[in-house]
Amino acid sequence: MLAEEYGYQVSPRPAAETPGVREQVEQQRKTASRLQWSGTAFALVVVAVMGAMLKTPSIVLAVAGAVLLGTASGYVWNVRMKPTQLLRLLETSRWQVWPCRLEEVEGKVLERRLVLLAPDRSVAAVFRGQVPHRVWMEMTDGRGVLWIAGDLRFPAVAAVPGGEPLWNITPEKASQRPQGPTGSDIAFDALVSEARSAVVWNMWS
Repeated sequence: MLAEEYGYQVSPRPAAETPGVREQVEQQRKTASRLQWSGTAFALVVVAVMGAMLKTPSIVLAVAGAVLLGTASGYVWNVRMKPTQLLRLLETSRWQVWPCRLEEVEGKVLERRLVLLAPDRSVAAVFRGQVPHRVWMEMTDGRGVLWIAGDLRFPAVAAVPGGEPLWNITPEKASQRPQGPTGSDIAFDALVSEARSAVVWNMWS
C-alpha cells in the first residue's frame, strides 16, 4: 500500500468499523430513496397535467410507463446497488491518512479535485468528487489531512479524520492531473507529520 510506503498511517481495522460510518451509508440510502420517490411523484403529476391538456391517453400512458421504468431502474441503482457497493468497499478497505489539497474544477460548481501528496510534495494520486461544502470551507488554503479508503487506482471514499462526513471520489485521468508544488513548505511538512502520527488512531484503542 502506497500510504504505508510513505510512512503514512493506515487504520488497524476496516473503515466500516469506524463509529458512525455504517449509519452514514444507511442515511445516504434513505436520502436517495426519498429523492427517487419525490422525483417520480413530480414527474407523474406533470404527466397527468399533460394528459388533461392533450387528451391523448395513449401518449400519456406511454410517458407514464417510461417514468415508472426510469424510477425502477433508478431505485435499483441509487437505493440498492450503490449503497451496497459503498459499504462493501468500506468493509474491505482500511483508512489511509493522506496530506492533500482541494482545488476547484473549472466549469464545475460542486465538484472538486482532491490531490493526494507524497512526502516530497509530488502528486501521488488525483481524484474528483462532490466534496461536502463544510469540508471545502474548513480546509484552510485548501490544504489538510483526509482519510481515504480503497485502491488509489479505482473509485474510493474520502472522509474527514474521524470518518464523518464521507463522500465518493473517482480517479482523474492522468492527462488532467496538475503538477505538484515544489520547494520547502513548513505548513506542508506539518501535514506530513500529522499523516505519519499514530495519534490519529487513538479512537481505536
